Amino acid sequence: MKTNIHRVRVGWGDCDPAKIVYYPNYYRWFDDATHALFRSVGLDIGALYAQYDIAGMPLMESSARYLSPSAFGDILEIESGVSSWQRKAFVISHTVTNNGRPAVQGSETRFWGLRHPDDPSRLKAGEIPAEIRRRFGAAEL
Repeated sequence: MKTNIHRVRVGWGDCDPAKIVYYPNYYRWFDDATHALFRSVGLDIGALYAQYDIAGMPLMESSARYLSPSAFGDILEIESGVSSWQRKAFVISHTVTNNGRPAVQGSETRFWGLRHPDDPSRLKAGEIPAEIRRRFGAAEL
């Protein structure tokens, strides 16, 4: 699995009154790490949308398991990789470490979002181009 490391410095506004990272921020950082992962294989998200005429890669499911707290000033490393490819969806696994210590395990299931032909305000899942999977070193489906 091709992986990428995305680093985040925890800011004051990322923390709750207990001075630890407020949990929704991990989901924001997962999204940032997903974009960084795609950039690491030469796929800029904006260019990708234009080239393949997709409306996005929306979430179908997400989860996080919190192992240890992180706080203001900590530098987190988020290692991300596509752990599973399907025809129209993929799963990205995220491992967050804080100074080498496991902090969070997360995952996102996303689909290849195309505009619905009958209603452009809706999305439908389209087939992920083989070229995209190849960039990540994935085998053919």
